[in-house]
Amino acid sequence: MLPGNDWSSAASDRSFSVPEEDVVSASVMQCDPRSNADGRTVGSSGSPTPATGRQLEATGRLAPRLMFSGAALSSRGPRPDNQDSGLASPELVAVADGVGGNVGGAAASALAITSLVEQLPLPCDGDPEAQLRRAVSRANRRLGRLRSEVPVLAGMATTLTAMALSGAGHLVVAHIGDSRAYLLRGGQLVALTRDHSVVQAMLDASSISTEQARNHPWRSVLIAALQGREDDTVNVATSTLRALPGDRVLLCSDGLWGDTSWRRTRRALTQEYTASAAAVRLMESVQTAPARDNITVIVADVTTAEAAEKGRPWSWVLPPSRTSARSAPPSRRGGADQTLAKRRAL
Repeated sequence: MLPGNDWSSAASDRSFSVPEEDVVSASVMQCDPRSNADGRTVGSSGSPTPATGRQLEATGRLAPRLMFSGAALSSRGPRPDNQDSGLASPELVAVADGVGGNVGGAAASALAITSLVEQLPLPCDGDPEAQLRRAVSRANRRLGRLRSEVPVLAGMATTLTAMALSGAGHLVVAHIGDSRAYLLRGGQLVALTRDHSVVQAMLDASSISTEQARNHPWRSVLIAALQGREDDTVNVATSTLRALPGDRVLLCSDGLWGDTSWRRTRRALTQEYTASAAAVRLMESVQTAPARDNITVIVADVTTAEAAEKGRPWSWVLPPSRTSARSAPPSRRGGADQTLAKRRAL
């Protein structure tokens, strides 16, 4: 990971990195929606919309604005460094998993995330899928320029899974690589992304079983990622679906899903009342597996802005091993081992 907060401060004066003493070289950051001087957010058309983000329904009433409210964690796991990066904000969440060594992978994932912050207008209006795809393309071009300018980074690449909440109340997903996005709705857990990996291709061809895939020696070999090449974005998959209050989404790097079963993931998301408790439970489950890779987890609930603003819409949760029961409130399951570690309201 790049040293200190250099990369995150370049993205926005409202972004930050987790202190190294809390999670070594973790690079998940949070940023606020962009707004102009008069406090009104600017949509893709350039016309200002009210800062509340609400739109008129057919009845003429103001529709409630939807936003994300949740928690994010990142850990280097057993690795000496953390090549994952992530973003958490009320209208955009994203995870990137770098490839190309400790310097190259970290630089690639961090650049992809910061470019997304800079290039994507929030809230996404008009054609949000096209806007998200353009933002990913611009991030990829920046990767290409950096690769050509810095020889040591020539082999870098990154996955990217991003989800935006549009002004019209849709979940918009862009994905490349093997980080993942899931949706929990009505107790049913659904994968919103499909891995761009050799093992997934083998599964699609029925060459191996699901059980064989879990420990296959090629489980981390990608067939598509952002590498800074002109044709990389051809493989970016996008999708859109209507968001509903009460939806819960999970974005994660392969360090989580590779060592956590579908059943365990669903239980954590359904049984925990808060998104932050669910994120902690997922992190605990993979750390006791034990973990084999960097781990980044973002759990976010879709809620109305009015409901979220009554509380604290975003909380940063670090791995529970960094604290004691006295320094943080317990999760719903209780017990010192189930505490929410240092909680930072954003």
